[in-house]
Amino acid sequence: MNHKNKYCVELIALIWMSATIRMLQSLHPLDHHVFGHGTIGKKWALLVSGSYGYENYRHQADVCHAYQILKRGGLKDENIIVFMYDDIANHPENPRPGVLINHPNGSDVYHGVPKDYIGNEGNASNFYAVLSGNKSAVKGGSGKVLESGPNDTIFIYYTDHGAPGIIGMQDGGTLNAKDLIDALKKKHAAKSYKKMVIYLEACESGSMFEGLLPNDINVYAITASNATEDSWGFYCDDTIPPSPPEYSTTCLGDVFSISWMEDSDKNDMTKETLKQQYENVHRRTLISRKRDERSHVMQYGDLKISNDFLVTYIGANPTIINEHDYVLYPTSVNHNFNSPTPTRLVSQRDTRLIYLKTKLEKASNSEDKLKAQKELEVEIAHRKEVDNNVHQISNILFGEKRGSTLMVHVRSSGQPLVDDWDCLKKFIKTYESHCGTLSIYGRKYSRAFANMCNAGISEKQMVTATSQICKENK
Repeated sequence: MNHKNKYCVELIALIWMSATIRMLQSLHPLDHHVFGHGTIGKKWALLVSGSYGYENYRHQADVCHAYQILKRGGLKDENIIVFMYDDIANHPENPRPGVLINHPNGSDVYHGVPKDYIGNEGNASNFYAVLSGNKSAVKGGSGKVLESGPNDTIFIYYTDHGAPGIIGMQDGGTLNAKDLIDALKKKHAAKSYKKMVIYLEACESGSMFEGLLPNDINVYAITASNATEDSWGFYCDDTIPPSPPEYSTTCLGDVFSISWMEDSDKNDMTKETLKQQYENVHRRTLISRKRDERSHVMQYGDLKISNDFLVTYIGANPTIINEHDYVLYPTSVNHNFNSPTPTRLVSQRDTRLIYLKTKLEKASNSEDKLKAQKELEVEIAHRKEVDNNVHQISNILFGEKRGSTLMVHVRSSGQPLVDDWDCLKKFIKTYESHCGTLSIYGRKYSRAFANMCNAGISEKQMVTATSQICKENK
């Protein structure tokens, strides 16, 4: 074969290969992926915003932004399940009715988002039914569940308030770390997925997986903080950059959440791995001027999964794949993830307090000022009452000196929050039955209750101490 003929054959082969690749892309759209031996699997996603109330604007904005990323990445609505209370977009205090933004200069992320489980439909029972794929156990909502199979991937993103060993749900209930891990193990045993990735934004979010998530069930989890730290609100009135003036009472996003999503907005997800995103987000969350306002993004489970490309789980913008040219999505702006601007942050646990203080400052008439003042006083009084109750209960059980130490004791790295999770549930229930339901603020004492369990306190001792203190303080 002469050189001219050889060149023609190579050119024909190149054209044939290019046409074949284009055909395969059309056969396997971005809501599918291919694992070994050409097996085609679907991409599934479960998005959860576990809060309600205008002070928690950021959680629903986070989830809506995540939906837009997945939708743009090629996932179909039938494979994306959304939990959110849906009380923010048309809330009386929302300055842009029907619109949610996740960045000061951002466009609407609310449009088109499925309303699968709204209001009190977003509860622990429905969450576990959806996760397990059990349609018959779902009550209310769209009825959509994760009907995933052995070749499918699942991406779970959760954002809300948390506390040691628990995260909140939109009906006011909670998910327990041990129950969550048990549900994941059952899902794995049922061969209902190939690989799963979980992104979790909440205070003490690392405690949901620390010492609990195995590395052999094909689950990789990234959390906004370790087992002891708060997570932080961002794009608030006094952060850099701040929220627009009309949003001064609330925050538009959370640091961890906006970091992974803006990283996804600006990068080619067919070329960026989960590990690279973890590293980028880890750097950006350390942006506070104050050390005690920082959280350390953590990773748990099967770390080998972190070598997978993002496209495997959340898809990718088709313009990146087909044109190799990425235009920044308008919900965000370009950020320097390697050297972000230092700023102050807002603890998720304190956002309600700041919301009420800001409402008082911004009140335009005496009636609004009086109402805001009363709400603020109630919140402050509630916090003082919970602090006092738990400290006194601890003092009765352990004595004043030992009680103060055990209240905040943190177990060594790699250990779960508590050995007996049923004990923790009982102690929280005991407290609530005598002293009232634990608020988002009060749930931070779940570590104190866990330490009581770890110290061998009996249920009878806990009932006696709790009933005594809360009866005296009424």
